[in-house]
Amino acid sequence: MNVNLKDTPPSWSWRWVLGVVAAAAVAWLFFGPPRVAEQTKTSPGQVSVDAVKSSLESALAGLKANLQGVSDAASAKAALPQLEKGTAEFDKLRDLSEKLPADSKGTLAALLASARPALDGLFDKVLAIPGVDSIAKPAIDALRAKLDALSKALPFRVRQETR
Repeated sequence: MNVNLKDTPPSWSWRWVLGVVAAAAVAWLFFGPPRVAEQTKTSPGQVSVDAVKSSLESALAGLKANLQGVSDAASAKAALPQLEKGTAEFDKLRDLSEKLPADSKGTLAALLASARPALDGLFDKVLAIPGVDSIAKPAIDALRAKLDALSKALPFRVRQETR
């Protein structure tokens, strides 16, 4: 049996072409370029500046509250676990801040720079309490080191105005 193409109706070839085009269109809808709404989602590796700022504010407030609660050796011992927890929080914040774009680190650096003098004053006040120095000094030194590391991860310098 020989099939002669001249005997085949011409509509058969057009049906085949239309079927391929329809299948390609459906495939493009499912596997084509991503939609705009999908492009705006953050990937798992990205972090939000607002989330890091909120975490930093919370960590600084918690640290201040813990330091203000130290009045003697017994309260220093009670505050020690929270101070050690603070060092871990600042490590985590440093790691998160390294994932931020450079232009958004300024806000965090300014926040940390404005809070640092008050924290240093609280550190000195706590260490001046009799009997507390030997208990709290290792934790406070670790906190100062973590805050310094976080400051270095946020390369922003506050300009001092010259008069």
